[in-house]
Amino acid sequence: MKLLAIIQLTFRESWAKKTFVAFFGLSTLVCLLFIFALNLDIVDGLKSSVSLFGKEIPELVEIRELVLGIESALAVFLFTGGLFMSLFATSGLITSFLRSGNIELIISKPLSRFQILLGRYLGAVSIVAFNVFYLVLFSWLILSIKTGIWNWGFLLSGIMIVLTFAILYALMTFLSVVINSAAFSLMITYAILFFSPLLLQRDRIYALLSGKIYGVLLDGLYYFLPKTTELADITRLLVQGSAVTSWMALWSSILFGIFMFGVSSYIFSRKNF
Repeated sequence: MKLLAIIQLTFRESWAKKTFVAFFGLSTLVCLLFIFALNLDIVDGLKSSVSLFGKEIPELVEIRELVLGIESALAVFLFTGGLFMSLFATSGLITSFLRSGNIELIISKPLSRFQILLGRYLGAVSIVAFNVFYLVLFSWLILSIKTGIWNWGFLLSGIMIVLTFAILYALMTFLSVVINSAAFSLMITYAILFFSPLLLQRDRIYALLSGKIYGVLLDGLYYFLPKTTELADITRLLVQGSAVTSWMALWSSILFGIFMFGVSSYIFSRKNF
C-alpha cells in the first residue's frame, strides 16, 4: 500500500502538469480517426475498398494485408514517436521529487528509499503503459470489428513498447539520481536511441577505424546498451505474426534496465539530502 501511494502521487503530479491528459487526448484522437475517418467496404469476404476522410483508394486491398499494414504502421509510430514523446513527458518526474523541500518530506515518511524510488519509477511506467494499452487495445478492437481480422500479435506490440520504455526509463532514473538534471538525462537517452542503429551496423564501421581497440569498444557498447533497433524489429515481427529468430536483444536489454535501476537505488539510498 505504501508503494501504491507513491505511484498514485506520481499520477496526480502528471495529471496536474497535463502530461497524462495530453497522452490520453492524443490516444483518443487516433482511436476516433479509426472509427470515423477510415471506412472499409468488404468485397467477397477477402478484399476491401478503403476510404480515408471520404477519399476512396481506387484499388481493392486484401483485408488481412490491410489490417497488418495499419497495425504495423501504428506499432512503428508508437515505438518511435510514442517513445520519444513518453520519455520527454516523464523526464522530469524523477528530478521533480528530488528537489529540495520535496525529497526531505518524502524520505521522512515510513518508507525505504528503495520503495520511494521504485514507486516513482513504476508511476512513470504506469502512466505510459495506461496510454499505450488504451491506444493499442481500442484501435485493435475497432479494426478487428470492422474487418473481422483478430490479429493478437498487435496486442503483444503494446507489451514490447512498454517494456522498451521501462528499460530506457531505468537509464533516465539513474542519470537523474546521479546528475539531477532532466534535460541531461533526456539527451543521453535520446542519443542511445539515435546510435542504436549504428551499433547494429558496427561491422561496416570497423573498416573506418584506425585501431582494434575501437572495435572492441563498439562491441562493448553494443552488448551493454539496450538494443532498441532490434526491439523495434521484434515488435514488427510480432505484429505480422512472423517468427522471431533471436530474443537476445530483449533479455539483454531487460538485464540492462534491471542493472541501471539497481545502481540507481543503491546511489539513492546512500545519498545525503
